[in-house]
Amino acid sequence: MLILQLRTLEMKKTLFFILFITLLGQKVVLAGEKDFTLAPAIILPIDSIKVYDSSVYWKFVGRTRLNIHTIILSDWADGGESSISGASYFDMLLKYEKGNFKFENYFNTTYGMQLFQYSKSRKSEDKLKLMSSVAHQFKKNWFYNAQLEFKSQYSKGYKYPNDSVPVSGWLAPGYLTLSLGVENKSINGLSIFYSPLAGKLLFVLDQDLADAGKYGVKKAVKDADGNILVHGENVKAELGMNLRLRYRKEIVKNIDVSSYLVLANNYADYDPSNHWNIDVDWETLFDFTINRYFVANLYLHMIYDDDTKVPEYEIIGGERTKTGETAKLQIKQNYGFGLAFKF
Repeated sequence: MLILQLRTLEMKKTLFFILFITLLGQKVVLAGEKDFTLAPAIILPIDSIKVYDSSVYWKFVGRTRLNIHTIILSDWADGGESSISGASYFDMLLKYEKGNFKFENYFNTTYGMQLFQYSKSRKSEDKLKLMSSVAHQFKKNWFYNAQLEFKSQYSKGYKYPNDSVPVSGWLAPGYLTLSLGVENKSINGLSIFYSPLAGKLLFVLDQDLADAGKYGVKKAVKDADGNILVHGENVKAELGMNLRLRYRKEIVKNIDVSSYLVLANNYADYDPSNHWNIDVDWETLFDFTINRYFVANLYLHMIYDDDTKVPEYEIIGGERTKTGETAKLQIKQNYGFGLAFKF
């Protein structure tokens, strides 16, 4: 009888939680139109637009999203563990436009955690990106453009289930890129930016990662006994071309696609044979508008960086064993559902 009462109480708590989330959604106030000027968010975007007087040169738009996902298990025969995960997303655009001159500033950040009933918590999302661009229109649909971009993450990341050795952290890595070039917007929804001269600074401020030569910096020099004679470098300078394609459009009603592709190389690579290796960073987001309160999306992120090595594994003796590291295509995909807000 006591067990039945406890299960009934647990069911009531679950129903109360679902009801709370539903009622919370009724308080969200959103605009109904789309804003394709904001950079694509990682997941859960809902686009909005503000209408400004033509005499106002400064424009400001912000968006934030919240996604919560729960798994509740009770005496589940197949095993598993109850968990709750949440992620918040924030985008901001500050823009000045007058005549042929345009000055844009983007701020995009994401952070998420996954909490388990018995196991340790894990970081699920972590991103910080700032970008400023100055552009001058010299011909119809053509712009001279200078872009400054900074990317990193807030906290340490681990190669789970191993949570004792970090593989990333604040400014480990971090990227600061200055690109000078031209931009074309002849096709509706498509922006093509080409820079024949783009300088990038790569930061790896975690000395253990720098000593291991992670993310392409020079690794430490060691003696025969493994003692460090010269520490690994914390900063690496790169110089190369940069091609960026951004496409944002409503392909059918209530389904938008955002795709951002970056191709880059490094003429100044330590190894001359790598001068024409092309790094790829491609994000694609399908945004499904369910109603004026709820949104869902499908997100795909692909990265290829010759300087970033990922582990290789083989099944040896029935166990998954690390056998080496190599550069390969990294793929991340997820499906999200949640609430969105604007201001």
